[in-house]
Amino acid sequence: MYRTAIITVSDKASQGIREDMSGPAIAALLIEAGYEIAQEIIIPDDRAIIEQTLLHCADTLCIPLILTTGGTGFSPRDVTPEATVAVCDRLAPGIPEAMRAHSLTITPRAMLSRAAAGMCGQSLIVNLPGSPKAAAENLEAVLPTLSHGLAILQGTTGECAAVGAASGRPSSGCATVVSVNISETKGRQKTPIPVVTLIADHGIAGDAHAATERQVSLLAAESIDKLREKLPDLAPGAFAENIVTEGIVLHTLPVGTRFKIGSARCEVTQIGKDCHDHGCAIKRAVGDCVMPREGIFARVLEGGEVRSGDEIRVCE
Repeated sequence: MYRTAIITVSDKASQGIREDMSGPAIAALLIEAGYEIAQEIIIPDDRAIIEQTLLHCADTLCIPLILTTGGTGFSPRDVTPEATVAVCDRLAPGIPEAMRAHSLTITPRAMLSRAAAGMCGQSLIVNLPGSPKAAAENLEAVLPTLSHGLAILQGTTGECAAVGAASGRPSSGCATVVSVNISETKGRQKTPIPVVTLIADHGIAGDAHAATERQVSLLAAESIDKLREKLPDLAPGAFAENIVTEGIVLHTLPVGTRFKIGSARCEVTQIGKDCHDHGCAIKRAVGDCVMPREGIFARVLEGGEVRSGDEIRVCE
């Protein structure tokens, strides 16, 4: 099921004056429904902070479902809906309408809710009330249907979403991981292993290039295939690449592009690199090497495991 962020918007809770009861109540319902809680955050009723937090969860962490609780009423400090609308590309008015309709069967005060919902890239943001009871009741009213909307938004209802086409980036199609490879020493070919662990702001555990400016290296199988006529026995890791991919033109992704790979999130930091002074062993053998032109490097935004067959998806 989908990863979720829960953002409690409350001046008192953020200052430790009042215990946050709404966040845990929402989390319990989500866990029971099979969702993964990726982030639980408490912030004050400050519009700028709310907007920054929503964008961080959507753009940087690529979390599919972002739920807020609090700040949806008539108080001058209640600005969660305004912050939500400001960061969304498209609104989803049917969700708050359904929540209000359900709540009106419980209390006439439900008509005073100003909750909003909308899409920020490939993330769905939904405002819930600040009361633990009301937050749970509202979420229960829409939770069974949210998974269908998320499937459409994430492009998992039948075929992979070519998110690059929608965002103006090169289309990724259904991109996958072919091989994951590491080496304990720099300057050597990497060896394929079943699974690698990506560590945030570090790189791949056990790899010599971790904790450097080029934390993770990726090279497309399509790029490697260009040299197979002369070197048919090229093995994964031969270019010292950590991850071999298929179905995505890596070197056309702009620096700054964020992508999900396996359960990790990364950001492109560099396209290509300078070759060794006299060329690597492959360049000396066949007169060419694709890594300097078509390999890319990325930093790890959020850790996770990556293995052969995992999907790669560019984030909006």
